[in-house]
Amino acid sequence: MAQTLKVRLEDGEKAKQFLMQKGWLDTAKVVGHTAQRYLIFALNSNFKANILEKQFPGSKIENKTLPVLPEKMGDLKHTLSKVIPHEYVNDVIRSFDTVGDIAILQIPPKLENFKLQIAHALKRTQPSLKVIARKIGKVGSKNELYRLTKLEILTGEQRFTTTHKEHGVTMKIDLDNAYFSPKSSNERLRVAKLTKLEENVLVMFAGVGPSALVISEFQPNCHIWAVEINPIAVELLKENVRLNRAGNITVISGDVLKEVPKLGILFDRIVMPYPERNWDFLNLAIENTAPQGVIHFYAFAKEDELKETIKKIEDAAKDIGKSIEILDWTKAGSYAPKTWRYVFDIRVI
Repeated sequence: MAQTLKVRLEDGEKAKQFLMQKGWLDTAKVVGHTAQRYLIFALNSNFKANILEKQFPGSKIENKTLPVLPEKMGDLKHTLSKVIPHEYVNDVIRSFDTVGDIAILQIPPKLENFKLQIAHALKRTQPSLKVIARKIGKVGSKNELYRLTKLEILTGEQRFTTTHKEHGVTMKIDLDNAYFSPKSSNERLRVAKLTKLEENVLVMFAGVGPSALVISEFQPNCHIWAVEINPIAVELLKENVRLNRAGNITVISGDVLKEVPKLGILFDRIVMPYPERNWDFLNLAIENTAPQGVIHFYAFAKEDELKETIKKIEDAAKDIGKSIEILDWTKAGSYAPKTWRYVFDIRVI
């Protein structure tokens, strides 16, 4: 129990401002109210009862129990500083992804003993999150072919399924069984805005469909082929196509090395969102791109390796007798210390 000030409803705003000005309002507690049109403010221990009674005639000082306010999203840094060493707070804040109502943490080994405290702090400050989980290992630690990462639920509901919204698109997600990364959201939007009317677009390694769906949202008058090898991801992709009424997307289940040549199409645009293994598929992409078509090629590289990476792309084209032009390249996300995920926009001449 703590001491509180009970005032008439019509005096509520005036009382709040007065208490805040004096520093007597306990802002960590909720403001109570009664059916008799009274408000109840929690008081700090330094208040002066005689001043309050004089300022608000008819008010009462009472002992009451008022619940603590849930911590605000902006208080995550403050909350974490209470449970982990201060020097690691910013690392934790930068290291989690939000997918729908699920947060995925990346907890470094030095903070392993604090994993539950971190999870509970995140859930308290962001009550819209229903599941707090963490990654165990890198992408592919659960299934390399399907790019699945081992996950562990730390607190909240026992599920990895959710609904995620991005750039006007709604997607069903199953993080335990189908790859998805919200970190590529801005890059997906960039590519979608570059896509032109009536283009034939191929999305390799389509996953549950984020790239294909965002392109469809921004350019409904193009034709998209989305190829994915993971059967669970394929079913989610089909469901997401129906959910978003994306009738210009054709879903293909299978290995791009086998399925793309069967199509017999030269594409105006090819998206390759698989930086871990894209080098294995670059020749396939170049061979199936129409003259003046563009490939969005993603690869990991260090800043001082850019020249070598560009030369490697050019050499790949020469090896199959093709000419290309690198239109642009930019960082599309961080991967490891001094290593970035780059996107290279390649025009096939």
